[in-house]
Amino acid sequence: MDTRIKELRLEKKLTQQVLGEQLGANQTMLSKIENGISIPDAMLLVDLSRFFHVSTDYILYLSEARTNADHLLADNIYNLKKYQRLISLYQKMNLKQQGDCFAFLCSMLGISEDL
Repeated sequence: MDTRIKELRLEKKLTQQVLGEQLGANQTMLSKIENGISIPDAMLLVDLSRFFHVSTDYILYLSEARTNADHLLADNIYNLKKYQRLISLYQKMNLKQQGDCFAFLCSMLGISEDL
């Protein structure tokens, strides 16, 4: 089965090893998939779709369109739920915890704490 995984991976200048680490998959399996020896399971296909921001149909050569409206809507709903959860957790913190959390995030990103 032909897939566009290698093409998408190379566009992002990723090795199979790095892509595997990002997705929790191993490099050998990705190599077999890219070389048509093996096929991705459904969960890996969904993870690849989300990682590369393309539809599963695009990965499997079932469509030339990288994304479709359903895919974009699903991604937006997924992200919205994730952000709502983060906001809910943040709101449960006291002011000191919120400040510490903000300082930690800024330090992780290497940005200034100035708003």
